[in-house]
Amino acid sequence: MTERYDESLPRVVGLLAAGLPDGEAWRRSGATRPAPPWGSPLDRAVAAADALAGRVGAPLGTMLGALADVAADEREAEAARAAALAGPRLSARILAWLPVVGVALGAIIEPAALRVLLLGPLGWTLLALAAALTWTGRLWTRRLVAGAVHARGVDAHEVAVASALLGAALDAGVDLPRALREVGGALEAPALTRAADALAATGRWPGLPDGWSDVGAALAPAWEAGARAGPALAAVRRSAARRARADAATAAGELGVRVALPLTLCLLPAFVLVGLVPLLIAVLRGSALV
Repeated sequence: MTERYDESLPRVVGLLAAGLPDGEAWRRSGATRPAPPWGSPLDRAVAAADALAGRVGAPLGTMLGALADVAADEREAEAARAAALAGPRLSARILAWLPVVGVALGAIIEPAALRVLLLGPLGWTLLALAAALTWTGRLWTRRLVAGAVHARGVDAHEVAVASALLGAALDAGVDLPRALREVGGALEAPALTRAADALAATGRWPGLPDGWSDVGAALAPAWEAGARAGPALAAVRRSAARRARADAATAAGELGVRVALPLTLCLLPAFVLVGLVPLLIAVLRGSALV
């Protein structure tokens, strides 16, 4: 298993704090220095920190330490999301077999129901309809689960990473427009580069769009009143981590409600078509022969 950044970056930070040069710290730590193509957003963030340290003199150890915290927060959020989604996922898997249970139940109660289902055009029609409904229900359920796993606007971890890099760059003495441009370019965050361009063109703080508003609120006093942005950006990073965990719980709760839709509209009708309808037909036929 590939080592996670919350495990490897603290070793790099420790060696940097001991006075080793950047390249030597990477080599002796045993951590892999990321290179494109990026395997994850954090790969890009660590590479961005490495590049910023060379271009603007931001302290690499400070940035990597903050990114290690972000990586730990991300792992904790992923664990919380997986735990919260475990119940709805299991329910969805079990309910996907409901039509099969219907066939077995009908056959156990009345074996003639299985002959109705398999030995005539009516049964074949019921099977085809039930198969279509089951396939639709399973596909719908998979999409709901995937949406719960990946649903997000601006990624809370992207905000946390940007806050960490911006704070380090500003603390190193980089002016705000350049810090926004460097970090926005490194993370491919156009909202930050547009803000840098607006600052350079007008000299007035332009604000940041939804998803980045917390970062904007932390940076506005730095531009307008000369306040230090580092503490406010650190608070944004912590808030983003909490929001990621809250998003995981919310997504799981919504999935628990939404998964009832494919059950009600697809899987239950399929259960009726292959479980109850053949059973009813078999019973009626048997009664007619008595």
